[in-house]
Amino acid sequence: MQLTSFGEMLMDLLPTTQGALLPVAGGAPANVAVGFAKLGGKAAFIGGFAEDAFANQLKTTLQNYDVNTSWCVTVPDTKTALAIVQLDDQGERSFSFYRDNTADIALDYAQLKQLQWPTAGIFHFCSNTLTSEKAFATTQALVAAAAKHQQLVSFDVNLRLNLWPNLSLVSQRVEACFAMLDIIKLSVEELDYLAGAQGVTPDDYSAWLLQQGIQVIVLSDGPKPSRIITHNDCISLAPPQIQAVDTTGAGDSLISALLFYLSHSGIDKKRLSQHPAVLRQALAFAVHCGAYTCLDKGVMPQLPTLAALQQQFPSFDPNLGK
Repeated sequence: MQLTSFGEMLMDLLPTTQGALLPVAGGAPANVAVGFAKLGGKAAFIGGFAEDAFANQLKTTLQNYDVNTSWCVTVPDTKTALAIVQLDDQGERSFSFYRDNTADIALDYAQLKQLQWPTAGIFHFCSNTLTSEKAFATTQALVAAAAKHQQLVSFDVNLRLNLWPNLSLVSQRVEACFAMLDIIKLSVEELDYLAGAQGVTPDDYSAWLLQQGIQVIVLSDGPKPSRIITHNDCISLAPPQIQAVDTTGAGDSLISALLFYLSHSGIDKKRLSQHPAVLRQALAFAVHCGAYTCLDKGVMPQLPTLAALQQQFPSFDPNLGK
């Protein structure tokens, strides 16, 4: 199954030991496409790109990782988004964004109407293209098209509240996508935020997500166990113990690995939740990949290949396709 990932690609400015900022290609949906490709999958990226000095570097980065950029669109008179990353002593990160008139939120769905969907595919997106009215409309149209073309639809909520000019729209726009999803990935903090906005408990909110037709909830919690929640099962697995250097991209690595595993599993899109053994093994694979990405700074270079993963965790058997 081919992965088609849609959304922002930007420059992460990472702190160096000399106190300078190092520009590194980033953006959650782009990270997921690269992670999927590095594991050996077929991946494409859809997004808007500016005409500034960063844009060619970003597209070249995707191509160097064998990610198809045929549906990337140049948006005139825009800029590339920037994210300044700050790390604490535990490698936990925070972000400051520069996102005024940037290409990632200026893309129009009319520029993508001729998109050729794979016969068997996965469509993945995040919430950072829901923050402006135009980008929200483009995202909704793409998600609807993906569902119409029988893609397995995956949504990483990936909330960055400082990107939202109006926080009262967060729940409304995020939840507007739910009816078209097969898989949703949230952090514990994101689940708490959305549940709190509705005035319900996280457990009640999770139950409501499943009532919307979502088959699989993936819940991450940093170094604590990650969970998969379906109508019939709750699977919980702890990641391997590591000394984290940089947690940036750990969630992107986790969801890209989980989607990669499912793409090899042969599970029918309509019966995802009926295979708990496969979901458990997919989650085990995913938490190992997420942990691997935390072992050094930078996301895309630190997303694992299968060989690197097995070298780092020799006792772990990915069990791909079994």
